[in-house]
Amino acid sequence: MNDFSSIPTWALICGLLLTTTGHAAKYLPGQIEHNDSVYEQCNSFTLRYGLVIKVAEIGWYAPSCAESPPILQASNKIVRFHYFKNVKADFFKQSAAEYFLKNLPSEAEKQQLTAVLNEFNSGYTDIADGEYFDLVHSAGDQLKLFKNDQLLAVANNAPFSQQYFNIWFGQEPVIDRLKSAFSDCSQSRMTC
Repeated sequence: MNDFSSIPTWALICGLLLTTTGHAAKYLPGQIEHNDSVYEQCNSFTLRYGLVIKVAEIGWYAPSCAESPPILQASNKIVRFHYFKNVKADFFKQSAAEYFLKNLPSEAEKQQLTAVLNEFNSGYTDIADGEYFDLVHSAGDQLKLFKNDQLLAVANNAPFSQQYFNIWFGQEPVIDRLKSAFSDCSQSRMTC
């Protein structure tokens, strides 16, 4: 019989945290290879619905975490979203469009970037438990969307590519806790 009443609360919590961390490492690799470059994991975040339901593991990767500027200023990065739930493509398209436009500073930019946004977001597909999206921002001007290493969309527009990450890390992020976690541990190479 498993009787946990004799185990101190702090020990149970530490055990659960260690189990969760080990589980997360299984889904987010320590490094990603892309175009003959190696990106190391700088930070990670577990997105949950409530306290128990794990929705996704999100990782930020850079060529050198120690030398990388904060995530929004980094022009060479990968953000991986590994899902544990099935999600429809329309959810990604609608929420990305809503928060991209919310974070643009002017109406002129909204008019300039809406067509690029719609074209890029049309690449999103449904995603199933165990699958992942990678957003790859390289050389400051190109943004690529991959699903399980298959290219879905490319944008060769520097303002768009730089602004796209504001969906998660801008003034009005779609997930406040993700922005806080990656901001709080930026450049510290810790798991958030």
